Amino acid sequence: MTAYAYEARNRYGELFTGQVCADSRREAARKIRAKGLWIASLKEMENSRWHSLYARLKNMAAPQPPRLLVVLFCRQLAVMLSAGMPVHEALKALRTGKESSYQQLLDNLLAAVVQGKSLHEAMQIFPKIFSARIVSLVKAGEMAGTLDVMFLRLADFLEKSYAAQAKLKSVLLYPVILGVTTLVAFVVMTLFILPTFAAMLTSLHTELPLPTRLLLFIASLVSQHGRELFWALMALLALAVYAWRQPGIRYALDRWCLRLPFYGRLVTFAEWLMLLGTLAVLLENGIRLPAALTLLPEVTANVYLRRVLEEARQAVARGMSLQAALCTYPGLPDVLREMILAGEKAGELERMLSKAAEFCHVVVQNESRRLQALAEPVAIFLVGGLVFFFVLSVILPLLGMMDALT
Repeated sequence: MTAYAYEARNRYGELFTGQVCADSRREAARKIRAKGLWIASLKEMENSRWHSLYARLKNMAAPQPPRLLVVLFCRQLAVMLSAGMPVHEALKALRTGKESSYQQLLDNLLAAVVQGKSLHEAMQIFPKIFSARIVSLVKAGEMAGTLDVMFLRLADFLEKSYAAQAKLKSVLLYPVILGVTTLVAFVVMTLFILPTFAAMLTSLHTELPLPTRLLLFIASLVSQHGRELFWALMALLALAVYAWRQPGIRYALDRWCLRLPFYGRLVTFAEWLMLLGTLAVLLENGIRLPAALTLLPEVTANVYLRRVLEEARQAVARGMSLQAALCTYPGLPDVLREMILAGEKAGELERMLSKAAEFCHVVVQNESRRLQALAEPVAIFLVGGLVFFFVLSVILPLLGMMDALT
């Protein structure tokens, strides 16, 4: 297969350049014309095989737009569409001409829309940037004719979701950094400092305290079998990754994660924030409840919650209410269950789901602050306990030797 470089124009006269791989020049021209472009120049590239491989690797290594830029894209496009601009004109107006991954994304979306694809079909080409949830919402907005309103609500919802996820990461960041630093310090002390003290302590010819014997045993084990311990740790990590990819184990771990003290409550409300908020947006844009529940599992990465939502969808399809379908799930907080029930009785399920998502957002903020306030002293206590154990293991034999001398 040969690579060809081309220059082509669309029906508006805009110039596009790119590459296409084909078995012949005629097939390459056919592929370009299939995109709705008229060829201005078509040349076979030198070293096309190597160039094609390089282009593929370069595309894989190209930085993707940050997730926050997806929110910016939705916000900007909502403003453009609400002003009455067509989709292709709105995408063209967002381009600044500067080289960046975001501008490249806008160029690709514009090219796909100009070729006749709908916006959700163009966004579907980039699954690493636009999730199935976002694509489904955009499709619903196109079908309902309220694309500007959909992008505005989508931007608001994504901002809250990303803020909740960022808060969750910031809560866990400090203990992780402190734990890694402590582990590195312990390994350095075990390999380089303890051997010096070990020779001195063993020369005392007295019975050493239990903490000292335990510390010397760890130091001897690391120094003599460090390589074996390293490979055993790598094998354990590989086994953990393999187990994480098994559906049954992943289901059990995700379910257990939601039941952890303190952290489980935070994760539970963060997950339901995204789920209920997405469901509210779908229902507000004319999508019926069974169809909305079909799209909902894509919102969460929790395998346990995905199975719960699938069972709820089947129950709703049989004629059961949403609150009754979720009643058998013990992980749904009671306050959310009552809000869903009240919304169904009043015939305002969409508005009540939005209120429930706002309530979850408040709970996530409060729980994240509480967990962060609790994690810092616990991490400091653990590090202090490790340092105290190390110092005690060294000081106790010296104090015993001084008592023996006196």
